[in-house]
Amino acid sequence: MPKNTFFNLPEEKRQRIMDLAITEFAAHPYNVASISEIVRKAGIAKGSFYQYFEDKKDLYLYLIELASDAKLTLVKDLPASRHAEGVFGYLRWQFLSEVLFELRHPDLAQISYRAFIDEVPFPEMVEELQRRGATQFFKQLITQGLHSGEIAVWVDADVAAFLIEVLFYQFGKYFVNRLNLTEKDFEDQSILENKEAQQLLNNLMDIVEAGMKRDAEQRKIFFDKK
Repeated sequence: MPKNTFFNLPEEKRQRIMDLAITEFAAHPYNVASISEIVRKAGIAKGSFYQYFEDKKDLYLYLIELASDAKLTLVKDLPASRHAEGVFGYLRWQFLSEVLFELRHPDLAQISYRAFIDEVPFPEMVEELQRRGATQFFKQLITQGLHSGEIAVWVDADVAAFLIEVLFYQFGKYFVNRLNLTEKDFEDQSILENKEAQQLLNNLMDIVEAGMKRDAEQRKIFFDKK
């Protein structure tokens, strides 16, 4: 976390440092990203940086936290009327939020992608966040689906949560690249009405549901074997 001296800076200067840091870490892997480049562009002494952050890792972890906060804010702002019911409806809503995050915050999305999927410079950080974050969240959601009967009883909650989390972090980038989208394509959340975008999202959910959704005959066979 930043030191108090960072939060005591004028808002404009604090925001400039963060904007430059986000750009630098989005453009380069962790080992290549340069604090010297950030402070040069910010017009501050390198020694000043260490008055604001402990080190490069401290700044990086704060950027991951900012990305998480931005994603949570985006999810909360999605229209409540669009929340589909049930486990699969909620998963669809989560995937949609990931697409919007990729469009609205591409640099933060790239930093998150590097941190959790591509580069993973701090595996211990990822493991801790998974225990407290997305993995645990998806496991709870799948367990809920198992109890409610929406998900097939033979589904392993740990395996399913792992697969859903991988999809979650990958799908936004894939979706945006496949449809060649920019944020301007979906101003005012018009992605919710775009036919091509909805078809791709529908196809993802069809695949997810086909793999996990309860089937009455499968349920009978499963219990007959018990």
